[in-house]
Amino acid sequence: MSTNGDERMRWTDERLDHFANSVAELRESSNQQRLSIQELRESSNQQRLSIQELRDNAISLRNDVIGLREGISETNDSIDGMRLTTQALLQVAAQHQQAERQRQEEMELSRQEMREVQQEIKEINERLDVQQGQIRLLLEKLLSS
Repeated sequence: MSTNGDERMRWTDERLDHFANSVAELRESSNQQRLSIQELRESSNQQRLSIQELRDNAISLRNDVIGLREGISETNDSIDGMRLTTQALLQVAAQHQQAERQRQEEMELSRQEMREVQQEIKEINERLDVQQGQIRLLLEKLLSS
């Protein structure tokens, strides 16, 4: 029985060694898994931080877009105001231009009337000169007779 007992012992020792090796391998594998889990946790935390940064950037970008839209709206309002002002100024300018044309036409008519009046005065003066000359002749005839 000693051979049988020795074999059993050897078989038991081999089995124990095998189990010890398996346990060591399992421990090593467990340690590696723990390290992998720790790395995954760190990676997950970094991804959470990255996601939070992306959310913050998206919020900031959204706020910038809102600001730009408000700026565009204000600019459009200013442009509309400038258009209205421009239209009003153009209308006033057109009215002034029309008034100036009428004034110039009236001045031209006044000049024409002045020329006609001057012509009439000239003609009257010429008739008066003729009549004055005739009156002198008549007076000379009357005085000499």
